[in-house]
Amino acid sequence: MEENMTDPDQPSPRRAGRAAAWVIGILLAIILVLFVARNVWHGEELKEDQATGANTADHYRDRSNY
Repeated sequence: MEENMTDPDQPSPRRAGRAAAWVIGILLAIILVLFVARNVWHGEELKEDQATGANTADHYRDRSNY
């Protein structure tokens, strides 16, 4: 009998690597979608605040952070 036989319950290294790449790709896609969606939301909030005159940036105009 050969000792190089692989366990049939274990995925091949190539298949495991491909699955890991898919998982990482899906996680990166989720992070990217959340980032873009938050930026779009934030841009809409800023536009709305500026249209109503409720610009919070005016509160910090004369203050220095340092």
